[in-house]
Amino acid sequence: MTSIRRLLHPVSFSGHGLHTGEPSEVYVAPLPSESGPELEIGGENAPLERCSVSGAGRGTTVSLPHCGLRARTTEHLFAALAALGLWSVRISLKGPEVPAADGCSALFAGALFEASTPETDLSVRTRAFSPAFPVTIVDGEKESLLSLFPGRALRLSYVIEYAERPIGTRMATFDAEKDDFRTCIAEARTFALDSEIERLRAAGLARGGSLDNAVVVGDETVRASGGLRFPDEFVRHKILDLLGDLYLLGRPLNARITAIRAGHAMHCVLVDRLRRLRGVGRRKRNNDLSIKETNYA
Repeated sequence: MTSIRRLLHPVSFSGHGLHTGEPSEVYVAPLPSESGPELEIGGENAPLERCSVSGAGRGTTVSLPHCGLRARTTEHLFAALAALGLWSVRISLKGPEVPAADGCSALFAGALFEASTPETDLSVRTRAFSPAFPVTIVDGEKESLLSLFPGRALRLSYVIEYAERPIGTRMATFDAEKDDFRTCIAEARTFALDSEIERLRAAGLARGGSLDNAVVVGDETVRASGGLRFPDEFVRHKILDLLGDLYLLGRPLNARITAIRAGHAMHCVLVDRLRRLRGVGRRKRNNDLSIKETNYA
């Protein structure tokens, strides 16, 4: 399984939201080792595993139970927390959205790593969830697939397919035991199609986006500050998103996951399924997936 670390002191980040463009601050503070992650908004807080999640737009939204307060675009921060193994923390948000930072997880991961140390309490490692049988989610309309198989550690494989030639069809794999998240995944930035920008902003999205925190892709061109960081930066960012959404389980996951043309909506369905396997959240079965989601970054 991935490493487990302990946060030594609070870490804060401030800036503007990627979609709202509004100022926001997020504080990550240590909790006792036996605690799982908590989310705090407006003085209200709850265990992360009890919060409702939605991936029905450009990013993941997490809502506190019973009060309606929510945090938008959590995935980049949560990916850093998951990859570093920081599970005993309280995440406090002031504002509607986690700050966009650098459009990926690099800034979050760097600061959180420096503020943490390897966990010495070995009992914390026993909290990992290891599903005993496969879970498969299919969206026939999009020809998308998300499959989970039992495993002794977390291993994510992602396949994307875009008509835009600079993206094309790509596949990448991240092994949490062998690969360094900070060097091979954390720096992969979010991206958007040039043809979508006006429509997104008209819908109140991408208002905090710029070439400093996103990659913009045309039919034949790529616009990004400093150029692409990896030849396959787009699919690496998809792995980043999936890892961040899996943090919503509230504990480490031991499994092998393959995603094909998936996105936040499918990620959140998987989280819901896994929560119910653990006896957390809704008990109502929902075997049929119906997602109408653009293949968003």
